[in-house]
Amino acid sequence: MCTSSIIGQEQKNLEYFINQAKEHLPSVKEIENLKRIGELQYEVIKAQNNAFQVNATTDVLVAPYFNNDGKFIDITTNPSNNAYGYDVGITNGGLYSAQVNITKSLFNKKLLDGLLLQSKLTNEGVLLSSEAIVHTLIKNITDTYILAYQQQLKIEFADEILAVLRQRLDVVAVLVKNGILSSSDYLLLKLDLDTKNIELQQYSTAFNTTIIQLYSLCGITAEKTESLLPPILDYKENPKTFFYLKKYRNDSLQLKSDEQVLLNRYKPNLSFYGNTGVNAVELSHINHKIGASVGLHLDIPIYDGNRRKYMLDQYKLKKENLERYKKNDAVKLNNDLKALHNQVDALQNQMILLNKQLDQYAHIQEIYKEKFVQGQVSIVDYLNVIQNYKSNMYTKLQAQTNLWLLKSQFNYTNW
Repeated sequence: MCTSSIIGQEQKNLEYFINQAKEHLPSVKEIENLKRIGELQYEVIKAQNNAFQVNATTDVLVAPYFNNDGKFIDITTNPSNNAYGYDVGITNGGLYSAQVNITKSLFNKKLLDGLLLQSKLTNEGVLLSSEAIVHTLIKNITDTYILAYQQQLKIEFADEILAVLRQRLDVVAVLVKNGILSSSDYLLLKLDLDTKNIELQQYSTAFNTTIIQLYSLCGITAEKTESLLPPILDYKENPKTFFYLKKYRNDSLQLKSDEQVLLNRYKPNLSFYGNTGVNAVELSHINHKIGASVGLHLDIPIYDGNRRKYMLDQYKLKKENLERYKKNDAVKLNNDLKALHNQVDALQNQMILLNKQLDQYAHIQEIYKEKFVQGQVSIVDYLNVIQNYKSNMYTKLQAQTNLWLLKSQFNYTNW
């Protein structure tokens, strides 16, 4: 391929753009924060289920009586039989409370461990999803870089063709002046030169557009880039554990932990509670109503309308679905990698044939070049040779581009 170096210009490679994306894109930076969020959620669960819970409460309740011994409204703990109001045995006329309460669950280690594992697996699932997003992003950057480099090669090849045609135009001008060729030959060659100038402008526009897309994918401000280095794409070795297996493992462990947390919630739960402060039903002598109390609370689930059974049945069905997807993903991955290998082999064979054809066209061009200078070849025949050479070169360029794209797809799939 025509890969003339551009002296004095800074050339950027694929690795540069991938590193820029890793440094600037929010989706890449998010992974670090997600890890920290998971660590903080771990502490939240321990605080909610293992630490002492301390809170302050204040209650002021007044239960007045109406029509009590001729009084329209009266606050008392000894109402008359004709008074209207709540039963004095329920309210004692009111409630005046200001307490500090302490509670703590006891013997809940299994429940706590299950919740912590559940939180950890949930966060790992989020991290896996983020990794998949970044993996796809790098694939998109790679493909866009390849397309930009393809446009660069088209520009370089079009420049070479134009340089050759300009030289031939000068030769034709001399031959026309000497009466060997007609002025129409000169005009025909000039027209073809103008057409290829238009093609060059189109390639330049496409290159600049693709470059801007590349910078946008990396999350950085676009700058003028006139030269890219060839993309270096080697086949990645098979990972120790494929991504779909990591995801399957995490999903299955999440189901298992969800099931265990559910079962733990149906076990007897014993908790300690205590409080201290003011607790009175009347205001008189309230300063002597300061005290404290402690106790134990036992919660034993007995019947929940078969909710636990239904949820366990759901977990069982979800596990079956995961197994099916795991098997299907394994088959699909194997088939996709085989298909990509076959396409790469076919393209490499095609490249060998195209190279042979281009060598032949290069030889034919040398022959026509000598005859052209002597006026022994018509302009039409010469332009046909140039056009055929150009078509074959662009076919090879497209084949090379497809080969890079296939390698990019292979590395994306083999993950």
